[in-house]
This record gives sequence, C-alpha cells and structure tokens, in this order.
Amino acid sequence: MHGKLYLIGCGPGDADLLTLKALKTIHKLDIALIDHLLTQEIIDLILPHTKVVFVGKEKGKHSFPQETINAMITEYARQGYTVGRLKCGDPYIFGRGTEEAIYASSNGIETEVIPGISSALSGPLSVGIAPTARGVSTGVSVVSAHLSGDRVNLSWIPMLGVSDHTTVVLMGLSRIRQIVKEALDQGIDPHLPVAIVSNATTAIQSSIVTTLSELVATAKGAPKPAILVFGEVVNLSQILPKYRYEPKEVSYDIAHAG
Repeated sequence: MHGKLYLIGCGPGDADLLTLKALKTIHKLDIALIDHLLTQEIIDLILPHTKVVFVGKEKGKHSFPQETINAMITEYARQGYTVGRLKCGDPYIFGRGTEEAIYASSNGIETEVIPGISSALSGPLSVGIAPTARGVSTGVSVVSAHLSGDRVNLSWIPMLGVSDHTTVVLMGLSRIRQIVKEALDQGIDPHLPVAIVSNATTAIQSSIVTTLSELVATAKGAPKPAILVFGEVVNLSQILPKYRYEPKEVSYDIAHAG
C-alpha cells in the first residue's frame, strides 16, 4: 500500500504564518524533506518521531538534483510512509512544487498540496509596502530573475515602465547589475523607487529603499534571501506599519486537534 505525499507551503519564515492545515499536516508526517531556506523555528515544529531529510538546493554549493528528490519522494511513499515536502512560501510560486506534484502523481502517489504565504506578497507587507494601492498601483506582477541552468530572466523589464504597476522580483539579488543595465538601456526612469527586503517576517528582517540608478551600489552586502520591489508603492513604506515579529513563547499543540 502506497503512502501519501504532502507538498506543504511553509510561508516566508515566521512560524506564526503557517496555516493550521500546514501545521496539522507537519505533525502527522513520517518523513519530512526540507529545504535550506526553511527557518529553524519551523523545523522545530517537526515531531521527534519524524525522519528529517535535508534536500536543500543552495546556489554555489552541493545540492540535491531534482531527479534525486523525486526518486526519494517516490521511494518513501511506496514504502507506505506519509511524506511531507516542506517548502518555503507557496509550493507553486517559483519553486519545484509543480514538478514534484506531476512526478508523484504520474507514479501513482496520492498527492495533496497545501498553500502557503509567498514572500512575493508577505515581503512587501512586512516593510510597509502595499503592492496594490488606490491611486498608486492598479496591479502587481511577480517574476523571477532566475531561470533553470543558472540563466537570467529579464523579459519582465518593460513592466517597470508602467507607471501604475508594481513588480516584485524573486531570486534577483545576484542579478542586480544585469537588471539595472537592461532597465536603463530600455529607458526606465532611473529615479524609479526600489526596495530590497531581506529575511521577511523573521527576527532578522531588514530592508533598504533606494532608486534604480542607485540599486547596484545600495545592494552591496544586502542579506539573502531577499526580494526586490519596484514601483511608486515603495514610498508607502514611510507611512504604512511594518510587520512585527514576535519571539515564540507558546507551543503549537493545536496541530494535534481535529
């Protein structure tokens, strides 16, 4: 009898932002496959009887190929285990969740996907930026600056020229020079506001507000992981409240209910 795979969105970092369903599911796992960006306070919620397997894929360091992760998921599930793939943010927002769901399902593994809060939305909020705001921005785009094979993605640059639009860029910090050069070459306003938001919703959250022309210099030393936010909404960070991280002093036994 096969086990089951759960693709669990674990949110941007603060364990308080886990959904109840994610929390309950984490507590019933036999096997937990975790990424390198998963925060320790979320890892600490995994119960002692659960086997934890690190399958992080960190740029520039030894990592597990996706094929290996897929094979591990299938092997554990076919042994009858309840397997959880704990993923930062949401499983289907610029992660490998889609590939893993397709692979598992095509191999006869029952699969359930649990949504999570993406840093693309929680990151701006955490530093007082509203991606859409009446009179400032009528829409928001979420893009990645990184493609497979360590290729850069700059196809979204023209969106920076839309006056009432917000662009949130994931995995873009290491591509700053290419982003700025392409944007300026395409005639994007050098004074366009930009925010760098690092470690959103965690105890070490930080942010930098700058402009497109100053982005290369300002980004030096910015902590990772980080997102970039382009648009006039960045100026709202001077007005709107910031996310307040609270040290954890309570248990999460509610995960055992229901």
